[in-house]
Amino acid sequence: MKKLINPLRGLLLVFLLANCGGKIANEKVAYSGKTAMRVTYWVKSYPEWLKVYKEVSDSNSWIGLYVSPDDPNLVTVYELTQSHEQAKKEFSSEEARRNMKRAGVTSEPMISYFDIKYRNLPKSPRMYRVEITHDVADYDAWKKVFDAGEERRTAAGMELRGIFVDADNSTMVGVVVATDDLDQLKSMLASPQFEKLKKEATVASRETVIVLKMPPR
Repeated sequence: MKKLINPLRGLLLVFLLANCGGKIANEKVAYSGKTAMRVTYWVKSYPEWLKVYKEVSDSNSWIGLYVSPDDPNLVTVYELTQSHEQAKKEFSSEEARRNMKRAGVTSEPMISYFDIKYRNLPKSPRMYRVEITHDVADYDAWKKVFDAGEERRTAAGMELRGIFVDADNSTMVGVVVATDDLDQLKSMLASPQFEKLKKEATVASRETVIVLKMPPR
């Protein structure tokens, strides 16, 4: 099992500035509610980036905005999209590039597209978001085992925030949980019981674990 990592050291699986998930703020856009994107990049200054992001993005597309626990200028944004095709088109536009430059983005964005299976809409006050992804041989078998573990996760202080499938790899399943206790989560992932459950759930690869933190607003 892979150890817990954060985007600085390992993700690069990885919700951009506005015009990828939507259009200019206040312009009504129809989102599918079933497709989303994750974009991660470095910025010169998180507060300055946030000003521009709020100015040009559509708040109706927002799912979550986080930073690396080790670097507040490494930003990850999750957004709803109209479709994967539309998001890719808008992301590659000159307008999107200009907005990123104005916001002080200093690296090439790292992007992933997802099909949403479940989304927990009410906001959570927990400090961390942990994304866990792995290949599964049978989604239905995996989901049955995963659902059976809800009581155990709740007792460990974990709140399920979302389930998704990678748009480019339908066998790659991911979950996002919220927690205030990363040590307890690490212990659960390292336990023999977790390894046993993975076999029952037809998990076919080692998991990739991404740790994100709620930023100042």
